[in-house]
Amino acid sequence: LVESRQAISGDSLVTADSPAGRLGVSICYDLRFPELYQKLSFLHGAQVLLMPSAFAMKTGEAHWETLLRCRAIETQCYVVAAAQVGQHNTDGNKRCSWGHAVAFDPWG
Repeated sequence: LVESRQAISGDSLVTADSPAGRLGVSICYDLRFPELYQKLSFLHGAQVLLMPSAFAMKTGEAHWETLLRCRAIETQCYVVAAAQVGQHNTDGNKRCSWGHAVAFDPWG
């Protein structure tokens, strides 16, 4: 799977006000870059970080929960992570996603 064939990268940080507080919006691979979440929370005032994802089985099992907990703790934000699960069979793609949607408080 080469994601760049199906998606283009963004060029700005996204926040939105909601009844739950200011939301910091990101996607899947962004989770690996703590600086992004520090900017969303410390510079843009995000209180809740949204992280929808489709992690592969191997990296999901190894990293998904750990990285999410880290982002919650280091930014002192709530983290809400929706996660696509199961096999994807479009365009010859036999990819399978980890799933395991979770939410964490600022203590991880």
